[in-house]
Amino acid sequence: MSKTSLKKELSGYTKEQLIEVVLDLYAARKDVKDYFDFFLDPNSKKLFEKYQKAIDKEFAKSKWSRSKARISVIKKLVKEFGSFHPDILYRHELYRHIIRRALQMEQLLYFSETLYKGIGKTVTDYLEFADKNEELEVALKNINELLAPELPGSRTFKCGISEACRTYIGSKSI
Repeated sequence: MSKTSLKKELSGYTKEQLIEVVLDLYAARKDVKDYFDFFLDPNSKKLFEKYQKAIDKEFAKSKWSRSKARISVIKKLVKEFGSFHPDILYRHELYRHIIRRALQMEQLLYFSETLYKGIGKTVTDYLEFADKNEELEVALKNINELLAPELPGSRTFKCGISEACRTYIGSKSI
């Protein structure tokens, strides 16, 4: 069903019927409940902490010194977080956290090629998000801080993240 079809169907409902539909949906679906809870009391910090824990849990998955983190799950978490429309500061923080956690865990575990490439794509997604919101310089500064030599992460991994930044900037002719 398209949004247009849904809108057409709901336009025939009375106010009481619409309220009942929303309340039924609220009771039936946890994701809808979470959305309305945030909608009614927008606490971006609390939401960030929830998604931060979920990302930490995903990065902690391992078996025999190999990371079992799934980039698909991490991307899904980023998309879900963004769907709440939290403060932009916390969107930056979530991307920073993903990159920081990846650098930390890469020191401890072997990453698959898929995970390395996925983190590179996540860096590009972060830059695209920041660029779209006219905060590319903030994102580049955040990433640069995470790539400091004294911080966790192998030199090769940090070079890969730097290359993702250079590629993005090069594609924008900045």
